[in-house]
Amino acid sequence: MINIFKNLSLIILIGICFYLGLWQLDRAEEKLAIQSDFESQIETNYIDIHSLINNPIRYTKIYAKGSFIEPYFLLDNIVYKRKAGYYVISPFLVGSKILLVNRGWVDNYSRLKYPSINTPKTSMSINGYVKYPMKLLELTSENITLQEPYIIQNININQISDIIKKEIYPFIINLNETNEHSYQHIADKNENKHLKHYMYAGQWFLFTIIGMFFLIILNRKKNGKS
Repeated sequence: MINIFKNLSLIILIGICFYLGLWQLDRAEEKLAIQSDFESQIETNYIDIHSLINNPIRYTKIYAKGSFIEPYFLLDNIVYKRKAGYYVISPFLVGSKILLVNRGWVDNYSRLKYPSINTPKTSMSINGYVKYPMKLLELTSENITLQEPYIIQNININQISDIIKKEIYPFIINLNETNEHSYQHIADKNENKHLKHYMYAGQWFLFTIIGMFFLIILNRKKNGKS
C-alpha cells in the first residue's frame, strides 16, 4: 500500500512538472509573438481608429478624436522603480463607442489615500499604440471595487462596459508619453523576454526526468532487482 502511494505521488509530481514545462514553452511563444508584433509596427505610421478592420495587431499606431469621460479606473499592482502604483485607465469617447486609454503610471501613496486624477473636459485628438489586456496577478477575490475610484486587478472589458453603459473597443491604447494628459510612461521591454521562459521550461523538464528516474528506482527496489 505504501509503494502504491509513493508511485501515485511521483506520477502526479511528474505530470505537474511536465505540464509546467509545456506552459512555459507556451509563454515563450506568446512573448515571441509580442516581440514580432512590436518589431513589425515600430516604423509604421499612425492610422485613424475608424479605418481599422476587425482587431488590429498589438502595437498598431492609431489616433482618435473624442473626449475623456469619467469614471476612470486604476489598474492595481503595477510596480515602477520598486514602488507600487497604478496604471490610470480612462475611457475615451469616440463617437458612440469607448476606447480605453492607458494614460500611464501613478504612485499609490497609501491605501488610505488614492491619487488625484484629472479628467480633461475638452474634445481632443490622442494617439498611442494598441495593446490587449493581459491576465495579471490578482491579490483579492474581487476584480473590481464597487465604488469610485474603481480599483481593478485586471482590465475586464465586459465589467467596465457594464459600469459605463457603453460599447467598448476590444483593445486598449497606451497613450503616447508626449501627450499633456499622460502620466509616467513605462516603456515596453520586449526584446528576448522569451528566453527566461525557455530556461524555466528546461528546469521543469529536468525535474520531470529526475522524477521518472526515482520512479524507476523505486519500482526496481520493489521488484527486488536492485
